[in-house]
Parts: sequence; structure tokens; C-alpha cells
Amino acid sequence: MPTRKLLLFDVDATLVHTHGAGSAAMQRAGASLFGAHFSVESLHFGGSLDLIIYEQAAALNRVADHELHHDRFRDAYLAELERGLTAPDAKVVALPGIVETLDLLRRRRDERGDIVLGLLTGNYAAATPIKLRAAGLDPGWFTLGAFGDEGRVRADLTALAMQRYAEQYGEPIAGRDVIVIGDTPRDVQCAKAHDCRAFCVATGTYSREQLLAAGADVVVDDLRDPAPLLALLD
Repeated sequence: MPTRKLLLFDVDATLVHTHGAGSAAMQRAGASLFGAHFSVESLHFGGSLDLIIYEQAAALNRVADHELHHDRFRDAYLAELERGLTAPDAKVVALPGIVETLDLLRRRRDERGDIVLGLLTGNYAAATPIKLRAAGLDPGWFTLGAFGDEGRVRADLTALAMQRYAEQYGEPIAGRDVIVIGDTPRDVQCAKAHDCRAFCVATGTYSREQLLAAGADVVVDDLRDPAPLLALLD
């Protein structure tokens, strides 16, 4: 059996573009629970975790005893997110080359068994399939995942994904055999924290230069040409 590689994909601005549907859904959920003044406008979402975004929003909007309200907020957010992404005017899309690259990787996985497809995302676990399905991607394509309500910082999610790999396959995986695929410096940081490789797409708000400066091993404009990613698998 060849050494397996674990590919951990971010979701927002890496696999899909929701054109702000997530932040808009959080805004509506917060306003419905805490009042029309509630705002997430000044918060930075890129590479952050939904749980932490809630805590920051609660502090910013002076929500008392915010821990007691988190589950209500999460559930309201999930409902608003699904409503927004299934609306007739929803603009969610899979990013260029993503469908084709995932098809190619799934065929390789099924034929050679040398890769595992996973998710590493700041999204709530329950929000992730909503976004993927809205963009025409099947959550079942991914064998394991680590999500934004399962850690305090993004590097926690890398460790969790590697732990889940070990539990599922009965053996640990070395950092050098893990590739974190994302679009922000935080994706790079969470890879390097565990000696993993960082493959970045400049499909979000960060440029190629910024991602390289953050320490990414490889940066591409998008995944219309999967060759640079495939080169890391051999």
C-alpha cells in the first residue's frame, strides 16, 4: 500500500463562493435574537471559526451571557443560511476548476487508494453541507472533516483531522503527508503548526504574493489546472 496523502480542503473562497451569504445569514440571525442593532459588519471572516465569530460578534454587540445563547444563535444562523442559499436569487457557485479537480481526485482515490479527501473549515459542522450542496458539491465526496465548532483556533482543526484519520485508518499520518488547501494566511498557519504542506488558491481576498509571504508552499490563481496540486501527491 503506498503512503496515503490526506488532502484537507477549506470551503469558503476555496471550494465555493457564496457572495457573502454566510455573513448575511449571521447578521439576520443575530438581529432576530438580539435586536435590529446587531451587526457583524466590522468582523473579519476569512480563515476564522464560526464559534469565534459568534463570540466576537456577541462582545461587539454587548450580548450578556453570550455562552447561554450560542446554540440558539447557531440554529437560527443555520436556518437563515439554508434559506439564503436556496433562494431563487442565490449566487453560490463552485470556484473555477473545483468540480473537475474533485472528480479527478476521487477517481484516483478509488483506483489507487493513495489519497484521502477531507475538509478543514471554520464553518460550523452543520453549515458545511448546506454550502457544499448549494454549490453542487456532494459532502459525501469527503471522508473526514474538522469544523469551526470543534476548536478554538484553526490549528486545533488540523490536529483533529489528523486524529480522525488515525482513528479511521488505524495508523497515524505524518505532517509531511497532509496538504492543507485554502485561500488565507490562516490556512497556511494551521498547516505549518503541524508540519503539513500548505497549498493556496488566490480565489479569496488574498493575493498570490500575500499567500507566499505567509509561507505557502504552492500558490495558484485557481484550480483550473490541477497539475501543481497533483505534483504534491507523488
